Amino acid sequence: MQRLLFALSFLLTPIFALAAGWEPYVNGRFGYAAEIPPGFTLSNEADNGDGRTYANGGATLAIWGHYLTTGPFGEEVADRRATYEQEGWDLSYDRQKAGWASLSGTRGDRILYHRVIRLCDDAVASFVLEYPLSMKAEISPFVGKLVKSLHPAEGCTAAQGAAPAAQ
Repeated sequence: MQRLLFALSFLLTPIFALAAGWEPYVNGRFGYAAEIPPGFTLSNEADNGDGRTYANGGATLAIWGHYLTTGPFGEEVADRRATYEQEGWDLSYDRQKAGWASLSGTRGDRILYHRVIRLCDDAVASFVLEYPLSMKAEISPFVGKLVKSLHPAEGCTAAQGAAPAAQ
């Protein structure tokens, strides 16, 4: 029995370590929340209160909210996709549903992951995680939890079901 417990604790330790150190971020202006991965420190907060930028070595995590400017949600995502392609990003992952989208790709030795979700009142929340290929083993495990953690704040019933709730 002790061997089983030891083996179980050995296997679960990386999972608990990965969960440790995540910091909550809530944006009251646009009504969204997310979890910030361990090792990322605040490097800039927008003067207008729409979001923040965090850094971890050569990696940056920008998280912000804004109102739709180019039309409905789908058009906003299409505009962002086109901008990335014009900037030379090779998008290898591109998935979109009614209330969320994820884009990921590479440009040179850089990796990008962009997640955007619908909020209430024609607003959206996004995060962009960009990091060098040399940090892939360190940073890639954070993407899934970041995606799950970005969600509308409570009370935003118009966006319920638009993006998966944080788990």
